[in-house]
Amino acid sequence: MFVAKRIFDLFALLVSCGLIGWSISLAVRGKKIDIRPIAGFEAMDEAIGRAAEMGKPLHFTPGFGGLVAATFAGLEALGYIAKKAAEYDVRLIVTVSQPETYAVTEQVERQAYLEAGKPESFRPEDCRFISPDQWAYASGVVGVLNREKVASNIMIGQFAAEALILAEAGNTVGAVQIAGTTNAYQIPFFVVACDYVILGDEMFAAGAHFAKNQVHLGSLRGEDLVKVICIGLIVVGAILTTFGNKTLSDLMAK
Repeated sequence: MFVAKRIFDLFALLVSCGLIGWSISLAVRGKKIDIRPIAGFEAMDEAIGRAAEMGKPLHFTPGFGGLVAATFAGLEALGYIAKKAAEYDVRLIVTVSQPETYAVTEQVERQAYLEAGKPESFRPEDCRFISPDQWAYASGVVGVLNREKVASNIMIGQFAAEALILAEAGNTVGAVQIAGTTNAYQIPFFVVACDYVILGDEMFAAGAHFAKNQVHLGSLRGEDLVKVICIGLIVVGAILTTFGNKTLSDLMAK
């Protein structure tokens, strides 16, 4: 019934799912769950407002990846950005690199403009498919930033080696820049070239931060509880191993 050396993994999975499910249940039943302020999310209104004041476009890209978790996190943020852009009559230019991402991105924008009560303000030509080739995509985005002279540049999603190229281009045109990615190798490049950086899994709080969705808030609480337990196991395991006790490591190997 059980696979050898995977029993602890099964137990960990059940505990994790149980904690997340319990937290979601509490949130749905009305338990107040707060999340700490995230500077990159707090600055969204500033970036959109700057574009409105300057009468220049706002640019957003979910990165080079396809429909992966980081891209979906970026699209959560895009829903809020597009809605605010519609309310402030700010021209929003969105660039994407993958065909499947383009279709989803366009729908997210349409829905946001509809929720803002301005479906007629949505401009399909400003949701632009660039290229599935990494460097062609990077070159295309750099061209958009320079031709349009955007006031703000928001990059949240999956980024790879093109990250610094895009960030430098935005910095060159004087745009306020907000960037976020789960790719740890690219975060330092965003830190040195952007005004605000959303670090790693902070991106996945976008839905909870902007929409205050109870299910999402409960899920975040459950995930944080799991992280606390994992950190506790690491500390206890390190102490036990230091004194030559392998009880915990042997238990986890079962």
